[in-house]
Amino acid sequence: MGSPSPVDTASPRLDERQRLARLRAGDEPVFRQLLADFGPAMLRVAEVYARDSQVAEEIVQETWIAVLRGLEGFEGRSSLRTWVFTILGNCARRRAKMEARSAPLSSLEASREEESELDSFFATNHPRWASCWSTINIRWEALPEDALTTQEAESAVVDMLRSLPPSQAAVITLRDLEGLSSEEVCSLLELSPGNQRVLLHRARLAIRQALQEVLD
Repeated sequence: MGSPSPVDTASPRLDERQRLARLRAGDEPVFRQLLADFGPAMLRVAEVYARDSQVAEEIVQETWIAVLRGLEGFEGRSSLRTWVFTILGNCARRRAKMEARSAPLSSLEASREEESELDSFFATNHPRWASCWSTINIRWEALPEDALTTQEAESAVVDMLRSLPPSQAAVITLRDLEGLSSEEVCSLLELSPGNQRVLLHRARLAIRQALQEVLD
């Protein structure tokens, strides 16, 4: 895409349509900015699938190649971020299958027991706690800020995140660390809304319990 050039951080941010047009025109600074915006999150998500840093990096590289090849065909029916992360998920699942690691995350549907846990959630139209767990009193905002920033607490969260089942780790990484919406995560991981909610709340509960042990 031409010779390397630094991103002009002083220039105004482009809207989605402008950025897509510039990318299709081969504008390298815009592509470099896209790498800076999406790259770190993409690597974290790839590591959820691969659990190996080298393989995760290869998945991200494969994703960017597919993105560049598919730019002309992207119709803008979803956000650019959703499209890129969907390609990432496809590349990661394909690589996981090649590595014969495990079944795709989309096959990990909630059991009947897990589905019954949906009764423990507030309704999606709840005025304050929409879709939140209704039986757990521990909340992030109720925890002392200094406790959350201690090395021990950080280690507990990282260890618990690594020990979660891949499906739960993927959902909580995308929702709580990367800020994707429920709809984006369902599309990316090929999950039903109900299953996505179960996986997310189970993961959040595990992280909260790990933090509670540190605080206690």
